[in-house]
Amino acid sequence: MKVAFLRMDSAPVISVQVWYHAGAKDEPRNRRGSAHMFEHMMFKGTERVRSEAHAQLVQSVGGYVNATTSEDATWYINVVPRDYLDFVCQLEGERMRHLLFRDQMIRTEREVVKEEIRQQENNPLTVGLLRFLEIAFTKHPYAWTAGGTIADLDATTTGDLRRFYDAYYVPNNAMLVVAGAVTAEEVRAAAEKWFGSIARGATPPRPAESTPEPEQNGKRREVVAAGQIGLVLAGYHIPGAAHDDVYALQVAGLVLGVGESSRLTERLVRKDNVSVQAGAPLLVREHPGLLAMFAVYLDPKAVTAIETALLDEVARLGSSGPTPDELRKAKNQLQASLAFGLEDAAGVAEQIGSSWILSGDPARWMNDLARYQAVTAADVQRVVQKYLHENNLTVVVVPPAGAAPSR
Repeated sequence: MKVAFLRMDSAPVISVQVWYHAGAKDEPRNRRGSAHMFEHMMFKGTERVRSEAHAQLVQSVGGYVNATTSEDATWYINVVPRDYLDFVCQLEGERMRHLLFRDQMIRTEREVVKEEIRQQENNPLTVGLLRFLEIAFTKHPYAWTAGGTIADLDATTTGDLRRFYDAYYVPNNAMLVVAGAVTAEEVRAAAEKWFGSIARGATPPRPAESTPEPEQNGKRREVVAAGQIGLVLAGYHIPGAAHDDVYALQVAGLVLGVGESSRLTERLVRKDNVSVQAGAPLLVREHPGLLAMFAVYLDPKAVTAIETALLDEVARLGSSGPTPDELRKAKNQLQASLAFGLEDAAGVAEQIGSSWILSGDPARWMNDLARYQAVTAADVQRVVQKYLHENNLTVVVVPPAGAAPSR
């Protein structure tokens, strides 16, 4: 098991996190939601810790717990006073290999996850995004999100989940991350004491590596069932997080669609008045992801103008690059986002774990600020021209309710 540590003496607390390189892209295609299930199940009891006791014990000493699943990883968060490092490592070591697989517990947690999915299905933006991903990714498991699907969860057995656990919840597929007011010697001692005796597992399977997304060679466009509101989603494949071009692409995404003064908001919402909201989120993943754009609209007749405006703004950025003011603002936003994420021990630990998952290097993030500052207008113009072109474009239109059928 890998261990990463960063000392922070700003407060007498620590964040102890265990990151498993096991996310939605590691699930079998007919068992989507398996990784998400463990986000819940890992709190439901082991051979020596009763159900819910992990969270209760951490809370009893003044700490808190959380867990998150993404397409690339699942991680477990503990924040406690510094004196409880050993105690929390004991809890995490216990559930790494001693989780209890009780049928009733699994049925209960399956229903909890299914209810989360139902809530997402009531959000037209989420429904549109899910279909957009299915069209953009024809082979790679990024075609689905970490939430899972109700049909697959209903088909998932206790045996399926145990096989996933045995494959991925092993020390050679995990990183212990500690940030806070302790020493490296204390971290090393706790890691060796509570994780050192856990046997190494087999090399985990990586189904996503056997189904890489092929290069897209033509625009894809689909009009799907109407939603409560209209939505246009457009996006382009981009490299994985470790690629150097991602820094300039992040700047491009901010210039296009983040903030009230972004190009998409200025054009679609204020100038053309065809959309009520627009943006350009960057889906940065371990494997190649997407730069997406969206526009929310109400008038069914506006869809052509919206698509034209979205692509026109991309072309304009590729033609002339960002202005000096836009470049400076985007860099300030990236710097602020990085700084805000490092305000406490939990944020620092998450930055370390995320860096390991996305790039293979838990320390890579420490040079991110310099890389952002080094991005030039020419860099942004180059990556827009390289990646944000028509042959690499996927468009999904969700018409507003009551719109006439279209193609």
